[in-house]
Amino acid sequence: MKKYFITGLVILLPLALTFAVVAFVFNLLTEPFVGLFKAIFNYFGLFTSGFLFFSTDQFQKYISQLMILTLLFFSTVGLGLIARWFFVHYFIRGWERILYKIPFISSIYKTCRDVITTLFTSDTNSFKQVVMVPFPSKETMAIGFITRENLPSVNEHKASMIAIYVPTTPNPTSGFLVMYHEEDIIFMDMKVEDALKYVISCGVIATPFTVLSKEERLNRRIEPNEQLADKT
Repeated sequence: MKKYFITGLVILLPLALTFAVVAFVFNLLTEPFVGLFKAIFNYFGLFTSGFLFFSTDQFQKYISQLMILTLLFFSTVGLGLIARWFFVHYFIRGWERILYKIPFISSIYKTCRDVITTLFTSDTNSFKQVVMVPFPSKETMAIGFITRENLPSVNEHKASMIAIYVPTTPNPTSGFLVMYHEEDIIFMDMKVEDALKYVISCGVIATPFTVLSKEERLNRRIEPNEQLADKT
């Protein structure tokens, strides 16, 4: 019985938490404007009767929330469009410079901006491969991303070096750039997006992965070149 309960809890709890988070964000975004929309509905005589098992007040609230979300979505898209115009972009940058000068608020804003930028607009193409490297000591391993290969070696008896970006957690926009020889690197069969989620979640969200053999790594190097040759 205990085993079945735990299994059911494992299935149910993520769904419940997801619903709770979505409901919280939903109410956070819409609640400040619900009163205004309900006043507009009553003024124009809209949605003044209940629907199915919803009372008039409940029905107006849900309709208001849906309309608010729709307006917020299109407002966000519109803001993204006009932000590309030079004078608007200049205004936004000026506003950010002001925020950066305010103590405490600047730290919160910069951290939130960096994390959101990483989640939604991170250029994962700049990260070529997910790896594990000995960092910060030989006894420990850390997740890293290859940023550049074939760098000059400081040891004439060893092959060229590889630049690895080792991100910090939970904010992967800061980290360490470390140079390694290939034999010191463990190459992982893992998507860059999954590795970023792993770092941001402090290891809570973990995707299963396997270690790439040397042959598999060579094959992955060859495949993009073949695809490029086919296109040309």
